[in-house]
Amino acid sequence: MWNVRRIFFEFNRNIAEFAVLRKLVTEMGIDWDQVFALIENGEAYAQLYQDEELKRQYCVQGSPCFVLNEGRQVLYGNVGYRIVEANITELLEREEHLEGASWC
Repeated sequence: MWNVRRIFFEFNRNIAEFAVLRKLVTEMGIDWDQVFALIENGEAYAQLYQDEELKRQYCVQGSPCFVLNEGRQVLYGNVGYRIVEANITELLEREEHLEGASWC
């Protein structure tokens, strides 16, 4: 996915064109026929739909977004490293002691 985004944002390539995707996938050593089969049989679209459902379930507004604590905490946007670290550390420590609510 990183390479697909990079091709789009850095090189202004139309990633909606199968020719562009085929070239990228092939250059990465991935079998294009297997990828295209997932698109043709609908499996890729089903996974995309499932992602959309999870996005709604966890109230994800955009990217980047960290969903923590079974969806009870959402860190969205340009969140500093220390905030992410503090939240994860708090959750890990709480898990070890299993007491009280999270402070984050």
